[in-house]
Amino acid sequence: MAARMSKPPPIETTPDPSPLDDRDSRDNRDTAKLSRRKRTGSKPQSRGNRGGILYPRFKLFQDAQGYRDGVYWIGIGKDETNLPCELKPEWVCSPLTIAATTRDATGNEWGRLLVFCDRDGNEHRWAMPMAMLAAGGEELRAQLLRQGLEISSAPRLRHRLTEYIQSATPYKAARCVTRTGWHGDVFVTPSASYGDTEAARVILQTTDPSGTALAVAGTLEEWQQHVSIQCIGNARLILAISTAFAATCIGLVGMEGGGLHLRGGSSSGKTTALMVAASMYGAPTYARTWRQTDNALEAVAALHSDSLLILDEISQLDPKHAGQCAYLLANGQGKGRAARDGSARATSSFRLLFISAGEIGLDALVTEGGGTPRAGQEVRVVEIPADAGAGLGLFECVPDGMTPGQFADELKTAAAAYYGRPVPAFLHKLVADVESARNTLRKMRDTAAAGWLERSTDGQVTRVAQRLALIGAAGELATDYGLTRWPAGEAQRAAHACFRSWLDARGSKGNVEPLQMLAQMRGFLEAHGDSRFTNWSEDPESTRTFNRAGFRRQTDDGPEFYMYREVFKREASKGYDYREMARVLASYGALLLDSDGGTTRKERLPDKRTDRVYRILPALWGDGPFL
Repeated sequence: MAARMSKPPPIETTPDPSPLDDRDSRDNRDTAKLSRRKRTGSKPQSRGNRGGILYPRFKLFQDAQGYRDGVYWIGIGKDETNLPCELKPEWVCSPLTIAATTRDATGNEWGRLLVFCDRDGNEHRWAMPMAMLAAGGEELRAQLLRQGLEISSAPRLRHRLTEYIQSATPYKAARCVTRTGWHGDVFVTPSASYGDTEAARVILQTTDPSGTALAVAGTLEEWQQHVSIQCIGNARLILAISTAFAATCIGLVGMEGGGLHLRGGSSSGKTTALMVAASMYGAPTYARTWRQTDNALEAVAALHSDSLLILDEISQLDPKHAGQCAYLLANGQGKGRAARDGSARATSSFRLLFISAGEIGLDALVTEGGGTPRAGQEVRVVEIPADAGAGLGLFECVPDGMTPGQFADELKTAAAAYYGRPVPAFLHKLVADVESARNTLRKMRDTAAAGWLERSTDGQVTRVAQRLALIGAAGELATDYGLTRWPAGEAQRAAHACFRSWLDARGSKGNVEPLQMLAQMRGFLEAHGDSRFTNWSEDPESTRTFNRAGFRRQTDDGPEFYMYREVFKREASKGYDYREMARVLASYGALLLDSDGGTTRKERLPDKRTDRVYRILPALWGDGPFL
């Protein structure tokens, strides 16, 4: 008998509806039993008797006379004649159904799909990792309480909830994934999966199911009428909406992640564009701010894989981490960390588009933190001037009788009233014919980008053109699906206009990194030319030059600088490879090479020493091919 009692306690349900398949025959039988009890007014009878032996067990009571709805534990004791009997059922928690067993494609990451309702009657579905049952299950109970499950506070029943979940043996199984987005031809969100089937369910499994604020309000038609149509003619608003569609497409076409940044003065309409983009997924609370650590930003990014991440007020980002955050979000790879035993922990991975806004740009923030802006950051975070140049801030046109401020307020109000419908509708269309959507997006992207670019355009510009062209293509595809009610070509027109604004603000169609190097060298010499470079015609012994960096000599064309090698390497070239800095200066005609083509020259200096130095010429301040 002891051996029998060691088996996991059985779970009886009254009834046992399966939320994965309401038509299942077992569910129908249980529903019939419940209806019969309601007619007769009888209490549920289940003796837990197998072959004459009583077993302790869990039982789910719903609409049972004399019992509060919920999961009960029925133990086994002794009656007054010392014979085994069932003890009085003890309430463990409010009704909780274990709907399915989950595991990933490799047979790991096992879990359970939990389904329950909170006090307001809202259904919650959570694929819970079984690993949360370790260490007493405190983390599990906290998460269930947070979602609205009522749990007994009796200490003796604390472990029964985890025992109930662990001992459940649901007959349905589902494949679990640990990030949102595309998994084959199935797109998974925290609240739904698109493209899976009843026979092959795919579910997001996470320790915290409340990470993204997805929500719906109003109808798709109301969103179109009050938000989408109102944006027609305003390139940056159209781009923001198209970016929300495109965020779900980058994995489909195999493109890298990245972001857009709207830079402009206060009250120019930047936040309005972000709120319009947020309405594609949920309420205004879907948008976040940059005010978080790089570790927190990594966790947030992982929750938005294949979705749009919206970040406002870039000035709140720590300048020291600005460059790292740009690479983090675009590359989709979290920071490597060690476990307690020293072994490597799995790094988070994601793939996303993000859109942000602020009064300053990423380059200015990196410089503020003492860093050096990189060309790679510029490609990963495309900085678009928020001002459209029409005298209306971000807008190019506003409704008759309205000021830009009134129009912005109207759009914000509409985005807070009608939201959450467009992206799910778009996903339903995509998964209906994934291959066709993929081919259409690629063709539209490549055709548009090719039309924007010149034959000699640099690779960095090409990458930006490809991203903006994909955003335009996603907007056009959504229009073809009937989701935006825009005129054909509106999304691509907006994307092209924003590409031109970015290119004009950049000031070059080539690689921007040489420009940054030249600017840094000019800045260094302008800041230290008089204080740290001794005049060639003065006696070095009688002239006190603190922290000398070299010598300067005036010529008919302007000043020449003879810079010490270590100063050139460690200070003037800080943030760049000094060899590449010298190569750029030489190609610009601003560095005099040695007779054998070397970047340093042996010179007789005013202090009577002969040393190798970098001889920088006045051409550094002239007009040249890079400007």
